Amino acid sequence: MKVINFIIIIALITACNPQNENKEQPGSQPPAPETPSPINCYSYTSAADTITLKVVHVGQSITGTLEYSLKEKDKNKGTIQGVMKDNILVADYTFMSEGVQSVRQVAFKLEGNSFIEGYGESFSENEKMKFRNVDSLTFSSSFKLTEVPCQ
Repeated sequence: MKVINFIIIIALITACNPQNENKEQPGSQPPAPETPSPINCYSYTSAADTITLKVVHVGQSITGTLEYSLKEKDKNKGTIQGVMKDNILVADYTFMSEGVQSVRQVAFKLEGNSFIEGYGESFSENEKMKFRNVDSLTFSSSFKLTEVPCQ
């Protein structure tokens, strides 16, 4: 009788403690965690408008390119240099439009895999347009730049 009780107890312990079937083999490496790409591209496209943003992450710094091609507006293309603050990209956008180089501050809010451009009161300082208060920007989803493969 003691032998039967012993066998039942062993069977219950074994049933309640299943073995991990996906054990690592000795000497095998665990899968490497996916690291985010240091280069990401985003785009907004409609029948008449296109905005493209390419960001390059270098530590806390962000560089890249930005291009606007909006209906009934001058096309402009240039570079960005800025930082991510929480989920907000704030950068200086240096661009050419009608043969004139200009600099203005831009802001984009990262929501999931999309950037939404921020708008707010601006002023000119040393020939550069800057936001008066970055913390009070409005982020309108009318031009939502979704992540796309970089080309």
